[in-house]
Amino acid sequence: MENLTKRYYSISEVAQMFDVNISKLRFWEEQFPSLNPKRDKAGDRKYTPDDINHLEEIVHLIDVDGYTIEGAKKALEKHRRNKIESKKIIESLTRLKGFMIELRDSLEE
Repeated sequence: MENLTKRYYSISEVAQMFDVNISKLRFWEEQFPSLNPKRDKAGDRKYTPDDINHLEEIVHLIDVDGYTIEGAKKALEKHRRNKIESKKIIESLTRLKGFMIELRDSLEE
């Protein structure tokens, strides 16, 4: 989602962004434990831009791609695992690059 300039958004603002009822957001919160907005002292939900981006993924999977709740959960978990694997691969390649640079530099001496 673009133009998220505020640090926190109320549940009514987020519901308006996605054109859904507040109760639907609460339901998705129950169904997707990864969607867990902070709460202020009064107990009101405060969504961060990261929460909103995550919610956008959920909405896209369910409303656009036609996933069921369970299917969306599995897709999100697969996406999370892929991100972790990608991060590990990038770290490994970065270490390999560093080694290769050191090796090249030692051969030039």
